[in-house]
Amino acid sequence: MYKFEDIKDVHLEVTTKCQARCPMCPRRINGGTLNPLMSLVEIDLDTFQKWFSEDFICQLDSLFMCGNLGDPIIAQDSLEIMRYLKAVNPNIRLSMHTNGGARSIQWWEALAVTGTRVVFGIDGLADTHSLYRINTDWNKIIENAQAFINAGGYAEWHMLVFKHNEHQVEECRSMAERLKFKSFQVKHTTRFTDVKFPVLDDTGKTIYNLYPSSKTEEMLPQILTYARDLPMSQIDANCTINCKAVKWKQIYVAASGNVGPCCWMDFKEKLHKQNTRIDYMDKIGVFPNLHEQSLEDIFNSGYFDMIANTWDNDPVFECAKQCGKFDKSGAQFEH
Repeated sequence: MYKFEDIKDVHLEVTTKCQARCPMCPRRINGGTLNPLMSLVEIDLDTFQKWFSEDFICQLDSLFMCGNLGDPIIAQDSLEIMRYLKAVNPNIRLSMHTNGGARSIQWWEALAVTGTRVVFGIDGLADTHSLYRINTDWNKIIENAQAFINAGGYAEWHMLVFKHNEHQVEECRSMAERLKFKSFQVKHTTRFTDVKFPVLDDTGKTIYNLYPSSKTEEMLPQILTYARDLPMSQIDANCTINCKAVKWKQIYVAASGNVGPCCWMDFKEKLHKQNTRIDYMDKIGVFPNLHEQSLEDIFNSGYFDMIANTWDNDPVFECAKQCGKFDKSGAQFEH
């Protein structure tokens, strides 16, 4: 697949912790209670320095803080890690994706000084944003984003669109321009598993329902096919893998220490996708972890080559699902 010395980009999940309660987040069971099988962990600066040598950091072009489960601003040392990276490699490009609803004004001003590009997930205006980004305060997010921008920070506004906020897209776009965000992007989720998604409280009671945006609704049959835990029989030799991790020379490191080519391959935290997990165990069967091996030893073990060696004949299911083109059916999914 690639060699240790080829890696140019790291996708880092610095924590599994988050103050928000987004209904479609994999941290939640059916959009309700927190998954009790999920470990609440984070990577502190000392651990980061043990896992990533200065020589390795110097070979990188970029590092992106995001992940599957947590929000990077909740990790105690996320700012310190960004500062450390810049001190070791002044040319590295830093970025993170966040809900933006935590930390002080001073913290955001300090983050701006590191040159980190920040993508804020802001899903509407004050009256709609928290219908999805539950437990976040829209006014606090705007205050934090404004402090970051005023301090010279590079900020982008990404808006996840549903039925309840799609009428606000142009108003949000205008506001983003007025506040001097560098860009504004509309996003449509593929996480609907039905024509509606119930928002649950801790007892499992439905509080209200989320409905797809008009654009998502048009694509719903295709999305539902993609979202299902499909049977292995739908993956065969007609699937051509165009791996984005190989293209970007990227690795993914989870807060647990798990290492893989991308966030889709962190199966230890995808307990609800049993077919995917069984397929991975049959074909690969190992979960490299930085608490047990060095990053270089993981590469030398042949782990990444084991994944790539499945692509020509019987690809790992998640590789096919995320980076495959299915010539037999004519459907194409590139996510």
